[in-house]
Amino acid sequence: MAEGALIALRDRRVAVTGANGFIGSAVCRALAAAGADVVGVEVALDHEAELRAAGVEPRIADVVDREAVTRALVDAELVVHCAAYVREWGPMEDFMRVNVQGTANVMDAAEAAGAERVVQVSSVVVYGYEDESRQEEDAFRRAVGVPYIDTKSASDALAARRGAVVVRPGDVYGPASIPWLVRPVQLMASRRFAVPNHGEGTMLPVYVDDLVEGIVLALRGGNPGRSYTVWDGQDVTFSDYYGRLAQELGLRAPAALPKPLLFAGAAVLEGLAKLRGAPPEFGRHGVTFLDRRGTASNRRAREELGWSPSVELPEGIRRSADWIRTEGIVSG
Repeated sequence: MAEGALIALRDRRVAVTGANGFIGSAVCRALAAAGADVVGVEVALDHEAELRAAGVEPRIADVVDREAVTRALVDAELVVHCAAYVREWGPMEDFMRVNVQGTANVMDAAEAAGAERVVQVSSVVVYGYEDESRQEEDAFRRAVGVPYIDTKSASDALAARRGAVVVRPGDVYGPASIPWLVRPVQLMASRRFAVPNHGEGTMLPVYVDDLVEGIVLALRGGNPGRSYTVWDGQDVTFSDYYGRLAQELGLRAPAALPKPLLFAGAAVLEGLAKLRGAPPEFGRHGVTFLDRRGTASNRRAREELGWSPSVELPEGIRRSADWIRTEGIVSG
């Protein structure tokens, strides 16, 4: 962890939205452990005891409620905006409310509080999935018709225009990661998981602790209005990533199926889920997320923030597998 940046945050009041989430809770714990005065903002206090045990003051506020989030951030000196609607499915209006309007509300609340800095936690999805090149942080982005991608791109641009420091995480894995660890492990364990084509889609991995360090550095040294892509720079195919994870857990590696076939199967799952009134196990947009064609530069994070990853993929997978076994998700 970046000790100098953490020392500089000691006794500073930092508000973190999405405090119950995978990334938000990790940020809260790291800041509180370093002596920051941390406020964890969440729509419901499902994990109030855990937050308090970590030294975090919980506050209830939905980011779509402008007045509530303004009250929650009233005394914030620094803000980390992690709250987001992260789904592979759902109506566009739900994504717009949380990811776009929610970001606007957080920026307004931070300005009203006189906060010195906002770090917006965005995503590498803003680069899209079709371009096979290595994209720079200022690469042009366009709507692709996937609600999560399009609204994260819109909130990214909105936050940057308002002067936030934008951190774009890669594919964040590690203990408690739902999309890149828990759900695929559960599906692999039941032999219901496959990767598109030959599994050659490109994963941009970043271990959660390394991402937290990037966010901490952005709180202290990022340039307002600038974006920083945080991933370890060693791209790996999804077939390789899931194969390593399966081997570590003694599971069967996922099959590789033609993309059109996976799309058709995912469409069936979505239809069945709609009839049940529940989310599908795996949707068509999930196929898109496993078929990325290119990569993104992390040069700015390294040069301007002084960030570098410390957890290499084999170690990150080992830690992730240990957590899976400890939690009893699989017994391998």
